[in-house]
Amino acid sequence: MRNHLIAEITKEAETNPNIVFLTGDLGYNVVNKFYDEFPARFINCGISEQNMTSVAAGLALEGKCVFTYSIGNFSTLRCIEQIRNDICYHNANVKIIALAAGFPYGALGMSHHATEDIACMRSLPNMTVFSPCDPLETMAVAKAAISINTPRYIRIGRGGEPNIHDSFDNFQIGKAYKLYDGNDGVILSTGAITIEAVKAVQELKKEGINITLYSFPTIKPIDKDLIISLSKKFSTIYTLEEHNKFGGFGSAISEVVAQIPGNRACVKMIALDDEYTSIVGDCSYLRHYYHLDAESIVTKIKG
Repeated sequence: MRNHLIAEITKEAETNPNIVFLTGDLGYNVVNKFYDEFPARFINCGISEQNMTSVAAGLALEGKCVFTYSIGNFSTLRCIEQIRNDICYHNANVKIIALAAGFPYGALGMSHHATEDIACMRSLPNMTVFSPCDPLETMAVAKAAISINTPRYIRIGRGGEPNIHDSFDNFQIGKAYKLYDGNDGVILSTGAITIEAVKAVQELKKEGINITLYSFPTIKPIDKDLIISLSKKFSTIYTLEEHNKFGGFGSAISEVVAQIPGNRACVKMIALDDEYTSIVGDCSYLRHYYHLDAESIVTKIKG
């Protein structure tokens, strides 16, 4: 995802001289292309994400379209006050990139796991929250983020994620996209972990269980019309995210469902069960350990 995201930003920068890229002293192999083409519009702020965020806000208020780039927790939770006071309060044109959201830096421990960021970022006024599931959604999100001069949060994987869509050329902010169609149940998913939902749906199909699966590349604003429609069609909506179950994607879905009058679906969240990831291991291991992998999804759906 990160390579495709930076490639799209670099492409847009060719025709948009206001695009500026700030990094928190990482991503050299990934961001070199932008630096090589636009060295005057690239700033390495060092391991100083709070300062980077305030610098970004200042540049944005001078008319620039600014991207900040760091590991999930470092570009968000470490500098949440600067994001709130400097970016969102002033509705500044800053796009915050959170690399490796969830467990991709699993071996480095909970300090590098971004599992509370959705809750924090979607609570901020003026902030749009993106969480693409594959490289194609990521490129579409990058282009859309540049198109409007307001704060944007882009939550991506670490890299190497496969394309889930065959093609993706109709992106609209606030809309979800169907990946599979079925009448036996529905899963709503966001982010790179959607590949686990895809595997689960394919496995269930072998057993004659046909599941509808949607990807939500935008969490805020959420696709309310779709959620209402699905809540009337299905008795249960399963949500999947690589994030704490409180305040995240599942909570956003539940907030919509709770306001539907009369009969409505029950929302069951497949998410981190309000705990810190004290176990160390790679992303696949942690997804399995915390019951967020395809095998666990299959078990929950069948149960």
